[in-house]
Amino acid sequence: MDNMLKTEQRKPELLNFKHPFQLYGITTDKRQLRVPTWRLVTQRIMADGAKEDDVRVIHISIKLARISYLKNEYSTAKLGYEWCLQKLENLAGENNEDIVKLIAMAEDWYGRLLVDLENSEKGLNLMISSLNRMQKTNVEQEHVIVQMNDIGTVCDRLGKYDEGIKYLLKAIELGKQMSAMDELGTMYVNLGRIYMKQNLLEMARKSCGQGWKLGVTTKNDNLKHEAELCFKELKL
Repeated sequence: MDNMLKTEQRKPELLNFKHPFQLYGITTDKRQLRVPTWRLVTQRIMADGAKEDDVRVIHISIKLARISYLKNEYSTAKLGYEWCLQKLENLAGENNEDIVKLIAMAEDWYGRLLVDLENSEKGLNLMISSLNRMQKTNVEQEHVIVQMNDIGTVCDRLGKYDEGIKYLLKAIELGKQMSAMDELGTMYVNLGRIYMKQNLLEMARKSCGQGWKLGVTTKNDNLKHEAELCFKELKL
């Protein structure tokens, strides 16, 4: 993302009910997971009487949209996410945490697609909406922090520097409270890069320095390298 470090996406399995593969005795071997397999699961669920607005069907449809995106089938992915969000909107009034988590998943993945393809502010707004929903559920704090970092990098990409700084500072504040937060150094370097664009050079130097120190202590060569690039840019 425009020379910004982006933390590894590690989205949790958001729903609490049993995974459809487990319910229907289909392999969970990642090497064998293909679109036809997901569709087969959907067909079996619907054969048991589920309708297209059944939460299990929507859950699988979100994952099908994600697979389409990863296969560069962007139009199919967009249609899939929009269909899922429309169906979930009709269920949102049920005040069910599983529904909230599903909406957060769909908004996040659709938002990232729109940012990647179109540098779209709509994509950013979807990611922020996803974050707000996450914070109302029992999603692990680490995932909330990673989401804040990623929103900060998107804000930088869209030229929304003040907003990016706000999200990254909050992510760092929360990350420092964790017993072990591998992405903390990444957040410091991301913050330093935005400070540079704001011509806040001393703050940029301090932030990148914190990232470099964490790279040394955690023996993260990639993080050290990115922090050193930050220092080189400051000297130009």
